[in-house]
Amino acid sequence: MRRIGFILFTLAVMTTLVKLGLWQMSRAQEKEALNIALERRSEQVYYSLASLPSDPRWYGLTLHGKFEHSKAVLLDNQLYRGRPGYHLLYPFAVDDGWFLVNLGWIAAPQYREQLPVLPEHHGELKITGIIDQPSQLIELSAESLDFDWPLRVQNLHMDELSTVMNLPLQPWILQIEPDSPVALQQTWIPVVMGPQKHYAYALQWFLLAVAVSGLAFWWLKPSSTGHRQE
Repeated sequence: MRRIGFILFTLAVMTTLVKLGLWQMSRAQEKEALNIALERRSEQVYYSLASLPSDPRWYGLTLHGKFEHSKAVLLDNQLYRGRPGYHLLYPFAVDDGWFLVNLGWIAAPQYREQLPVLPEHHGELKITGIIDQPSQLIELSAESLDFDWPLRVQNLHMDELSTVMNLPLQPWILQIEPDSPVALQQTWIPVVMGPQKHYAYALQWFLLAVAVSGLAFWWLKPSSTGHRQE
């Protein structure tokens, strides 16, 4: 019974390890598909909100309009080279609506109760960027939006922001092009973990499965002086 139990346990462990490896392989393939879609879509640029497809994520977008600096949003908990900061977002007015634009990373002051000095860009501007869905980070505590500007938020809940701003915001955000004259430090990465890391994790799980099978074979193998004691 001991021998049978060990064999069943070993098979369960190996099955789990192989499944984890296959899952990482599938995640790597998904990331490869996402990277291909991002590359293809970013090459196609739209020039108005009305022309956008139903799923505009990762397409390029060029807009002419003005920033509304009085309703700035600071997306909290953004690190750059180990330094805490924010992503600065302004609503951008165009002829057919409003789009929330992420200008990039800005350093946080030394003390939490202080806010950074925000840059402003007045007049009619032309901006270009990549459309992305709002980030959804882990919230340390439930937050309620108020009317103190700039808003410091943990997540971009577009419906709530639209209500607080009293603006018909699009449900997407625009990640500004890094070479734009209004861009701050760019830290946005559309696919956080590349497929290579998933392949590396898959290899680790498969090697563990091989190691477990090898150890099990060694344990079950009769010794030179006779069978192992059951």
